[in-house]
Amino acid sequence: MGPGRAAPRAAGHGHAWEIRLPAVLETLGLVRTGLRRRLAQLGWPEDAALDVLLAVNEAVSNAVEHAFPPGAPDGTVEVVAEVEPVDRQRRLRVRIRDTGRWLPRPGPEEDVNRRRGLPMMSVLMAEVLIHRGGPAPADGTVVTLLSPPVPTL
Repeated sequence: MGPGRAAPRAAGHGHAWEIRLPAVLETLGLVRTGLRRRLAQLGWPEDAALDVLLAVNEAVSNAVEHAFPPGAPDGTVEVVAEVEPVDRQRRLRVRIRDTGRWLPRPGPEEDVNRRRGLPMMSVLMAEVLIHRGGPAPADGTVVTLLSPPVPTL
């Protein structure tokens, strides 16, 4: 890691899993690999796990790509995933938080092949919640993904 970059930190105790990484595209693979491993430990059904991984990857990609303007100081992205009981089943609550800022939308000429991530996450997850941070530069954005329920082991 270069100077000023956050070191990867991951934990997977109990039913929670978390990782905090520098907000660079190269870290996406670490998130996918770590979360995939955790979902396997939890016995998460394969199709449901793939949906979670795709939605989380998109949310982290959005944070890395859109929360930090060129020349901004290095930021971080944190992913926390927790299992919640739901009507004799379980679901995953995944929170993706960046330390960046909500950037203005690109113009139509820059937006031709964009803007598919949020609709995709909404199809894959039972719920997608977005909280834009406050005025301070490090307030960041929090995206919360709630997976559809899966059977309890």
